[in-house]
Amino acid sequence: MRIAAVALLFLLLPARAETAAQRITGTVESFVVPVLTVKTAKGSVAITLSPDARIVANEKAQFSTIKPGDFIASTAAAGKDGRLVAKELRIFPPSLRGLGEGQYPYEGASLTNAAVISTAVTPKGKGGVLKLSFHGSTSGPNGMCSGHAPAPEQGPCTGDAEIVVTGKTIVTAWLLGDQTWLQIGKAVSLFAVADAGGKLSSPGVLVEHNGVKPVP
Repeated sequence: MRIAAVALLFLLLPARAETAAQRITGTVESFVVPVLTVKTAKGSVAITLSPDARIVANEKAQFSTIKPGDFIASTAAAGKDGRLVAKELRIFPPSLRGLGEGQYPYEGASLTNAAVISTAVTPKGKGGVLKLSFHGSTSGPNGMCSGHAPAPEQGPCTGDAEIVVTGKTIVTAWLLGDQTWLQIGKAVSLFAVADAGGKLSSPGVLVEHNGVKPVP
């Protein structure tokens, strides 16, 4: 399930490029604006970063810090009682509000990117319940809403979700950084697309920061 954090960077790609995107992981070999060279298991790969490329990192966070109005992403799977149980939660900074908004399947799980309506923390403070609201693209039976919203906080339908959080749920926050974080030896993970000449480009990079590495 840990791949979900990187998968969100996939949503930064233009829709026409998604089917041709390739995932690249490794360490920074060099960075000479705008070209990032990544040392991978198969050799060095050069990627041109777009002028507005987002440089993102993870940091550890606590469920108890999540409050109404926050925008989060949840990777969850149905528990024995049918309720969605979170494997991961990611708290977005305000500037990324609406990224990937909606609810849709991914890798055998459910991704829900949504605004927090309310939180309920267990007495022991090791978990609780999140109530979320999101825009989607498809209205289904019984008023259900699903799919990826066409634009942040916009869409033909709105839905809600209840996510159970346990003591095993991994909670992180996304940090927006800058190009100075792309230091030699730092672990990185990204999606890139090739142009007609085979030159790779990318709109965002997940990078190691303060000792927290992106997903392998």
